[in-house]
Amino acid sequence: MTGFVSLDDRVRATVDTYFDIRGEASDALMAGIETVQLAGGEWLMRQGEEGDALYLLVQGRLQVLVGNPAEERKSEPVYIGEVTPGDSVGEVSLLTGEPRSASIQAIRDSLLVKIDRRSFEKLALQHPALVMKLAGNVASVLHQSTSGKQKASRRVSTIMFMPLDDSEQVMKFCHQLEAELKTHGSVLSLTADNIGQRGAPMASLGDEQDVPQSLKLWLNDQESKHDFLLFRCQPANTKWTRLARRQSDLVILIGDAQSGPEPAAWENELDEACQRAASKRLLVLLQPGAENAIQGTADWLDQRKPNFHLHVRDGHPEDVGRVGRIITGNAIGLVLAAGAARGFAHIGVYGALCDAGIPIDWVGGTSIGAIMGAPIAAGWSYQRARALGKKAFVGGKPFSDYTIPLMSLVRGRRMEKLLGEHIDFQIEDMPIPFFCVSCNLDNGSLNLHERGSLPRALRATAAMIGIIPPAVINNRLAVDGSVINSMPVDLMQKKPVGKIIAVNVSSQKEYRVDYDSLPSPWAVMRGRYLPFTKKYRVAALSTILLKATELGTLERVTQMSKQADLLLNPPVRKFGMTDMKAFDQIVDAGYEHAREKIAAWLQSGNTAE
Repeated sequence: MTGFVSLDDRVRATVDTYFDIRGEASDALMAGIETVQLAGGEWLMRQGEEGDALYLLVQGRLQVLVGNPAEERKSEPVYIGEVTPGDSVGEVSLLTGEPRSASIQAIRDSLLVKIDRRSFEKLALQHPALVMKLAGNVASVLHQSTSGKQKASRRVSTIMFMPLDDSEQVMKFCHQLEAELKTHGSVLSLTADNIGQRGAPMASLGDEQDVPQSLKLWLNDQESKHDFLLFRCQPANTKWTRLARRQSDLVILIGDAQSGPEPAAWENELDEACQRAASKRLLVLLQPGAENAIQGTADWLDQRKPNFHLHVRDGHPEDVGRVGRIITGNAIGLVLAAGAARGFAHIGVYGALCDAGIPIDWVGGTSIGAIMGAPIAAGWSYQRARALGKKAFVGGKPFSDYTIPLMSLVRGRRMEKLLGEHIDFQIEDMPIPFFCVSCNLDNGSLNLHERGSLPRALRATAAMIGIIPPAVINNRLAVDGSVINSMPVDLMQKKPVGKIIAVNVSSQKEYRVDYDSLPSPWAVMRGRYLPFTKKYRVAALSTILLKATELGTLERVTQMSKQADLLLNPPVRKFGMTDMKAFDQIVDAGYEHAREKIAAWLQSGNTAE
């Protein structure tokens, strides 16, 4: 058996590193602390409680939630982020005396150091530098929360492989994913039978054995030595699977999509035994290799309710790579903004990303950004996506079915037909995760479309006010998502991605006219059709409606742009918002701009974690 760091030494190391102290100050501080152990799912603090102590996380992982779970819930708490070893919580309340601003829950079994106000104040009189150090940490946290630039997604360190059956396909994928993880860092793969060979204080763990504290300390020690601690399990409710569930940051459920989605009895028993565990759950569904063969995902999601899911198609090694990147925090999210016809540039950006070898792991968009993003999330090639876009928007003329302008200028039937004809999928069945947004017309609330009919979601997100009639979503009228969120970088930040590439096609250019007052419609018509009469440059009604929608979120787009890791602004402002015939020129402009900017980005090294 190899040695491991004792619990006392690990606690001292955490405290000394956080406060940057040694010697007498360290001894004095250690005398005034206590340790707190939390089981997975247990609450450390709740929002609104009195703040009387600072906590340092020694081992384990916590999650931060806003919305007081102690109260009768009107809505679920909002997930804000995670706390990893070496981080602190409660420092603001310790300094200010204000109530807790968030709730903290253990994701898995965790150990913390508690320093109460009385002990800290006593020590601060002797060592004022501790107060400055703590204040500096608080300032850093506050800056992080107000700067609008969040940290890159933190990598999980302990992972549980939970096969839902022992089929050959499932076992093969487990080996493939383990090999993929090894390309991202060092991996220690553990089973109930090999822990002794890896240096654990016991040869194996059977159902008749208790889990000793020494094994938990050894596991924690291995976590500090390796990038990833991998718990390999069998499809059964055993002591090892229960231990793995309580010790894991992420539980990966691996199922064969061609099997039935109903959970086995052992799976229900395991969930019941570990119901307090708050580890995130990823469902990986192994799919046959045939194109467009993915279906039935909704049943799997309804039965298990994972935090997110991914598909791995047979014969598509890039899908295994995507799972690995998402797990390790190296995934790339692509956000495509609204912008009417200028949004054709999104296809050109996609082509440049493909040529640069940059994989896309998550796609999100609004309005035309969502429509252009859907073929990307469907796994189509750049050439196929471009051909479809031109066929639909140039040949299909989706805005030509004019109607009596009671609700809109066009009926929208042609758009619905084109969407249903070419991309009639369920969102959850798409090989690359996808979302888009629309806006409820009654109160302006946001609809986040991540499941259900893709054509229905795209019809809603692109229901341009005054041009296309509203869509019906959950018995409510919904309109173009650009009304409230033209470029949803903030929503992509909540996904397990490490880098975000955003594409902005909005225009803030100033245009001046050569007349003092708006000419009459007759004057405009004379200028267009009669020779030797003054011609007036006026915006068409459709352009006015589109631009009015865009203006409402320009400031928000600017804010979202600052939060992207790579922002692309294709030079498409010279094209009209309804200029469908300029499809090829707009796509090419997006490609050339993205090709240049991506090359500079890759050369800068900013793509690294």
